[in-house]
Formats: sequence, structure tokens, C-alpha cells
Amino acid sequence: MGSFDRKVERNQVRMNKKGKGPKAGQTTRNSRSTLGAKGEGDVFKGRNIILPFALFLLALLYGSVGIIGNSAEVNSVLYWATIFLYIVLALAIFLRKPYLRINKSWLYTSKFNRDRMLDAGNISKIKVSRNKIVIEPKTREPKWVFYRTRNRFDTEAMATRLELYANTHQVKLERE
Repeated sequence: MGSFDRKVERNQVRMNKKGKGPKAGQTTRNSRSTLGAKGEGDVFKGRNIILPFALFLLALLYGSVGIIGNSAEVNSVLYWATIFLYIVLALAIFLRKPYLRINKSWLYTSKFNRDRMLDAGNISKIKVSRNKIVIEPKTREPKWVFYRTRNRFDTEAMATRLELYANTHQVKLERE
């Protein structure tokens, strides 16, 4: 256990002694278990295809230039390490699946390699079409867009579940 975890535990014990901790019957939300695609709720996963494919093609292009050209700079270890790292980056992006998790009153997704969550009260409207789903927050956050063609999401199943979510929490739902 790291020093940060010990500090957190120490502060929790101190707050519980002062009476400011969780009362009997209350549960605290553990941020590690609520974020990510492995929590409770319905999870819809997609697949990143375009960026990994472009990175892999770029690595192949650099590699073919290295094989065709016979200069000393091209045959250096750093050149081939760069090509290898492009392939590793493409593989990492391909294996990290984008997701939308619909919990009781929260929506979770990963945007720009960070997990985001949105409360039902902070959703302005949900637009549903055959090829994409757009979730617009009331705040200045950017829209959440889930594409059928770009990220291989099952938008039809997502639409039925989001319709139930919108009816439950009185969120405006538009069909296109």
C-alpha cells in the first residue's frame, strides 16, 4: 500500500472519529469501482479502427522507406525503434475499447483517455439516429458522440436503453 493510501485511510479514521464520516446505513462511493466499463449497469462497447489503422500504415510507410533507402541514418536503431513504437501505439489504441455504460442515474464513457461521468440532471438532451447517438450535457462539456461506422457501436441497442433512461429521468430524447 502506498503512502497516499495510508494518508487517505488515516484521514477517514480521523473524520469518522469527529463524526463527519458516513453515518450508519450510508454507503460511500468508491471512485475506483464506479469508473470504467467494469462497473454495474449496461455496457455498450465499440472498437477504435481508424486511428490505429492510420498509425499502422504510417509505420509501414516509414519501414518501407527504411528498407528502400540505404543511408546510415535510416538504418539506425532509433529509426526502427520509432517504427516499432508506432505499431505499439496503434495496438494500444485498438485494444482500448470505447464504451458507454448506463447506470441507474449516471452515464460513463472514456473520452481522450480519461473516464467521464454525467449525471441525469446534467443532460440537456439525447439525439438518437440510426448511425450515431449524441448526448448533450447542460454544462460547457463537449457532446458525447457514439458512431456506428467509426467506432462500431451497436446504436440500435443503445437507443432502446437510452430511451428507457430518458423516460426514467425526464431527459429530452430526439429521434432523427
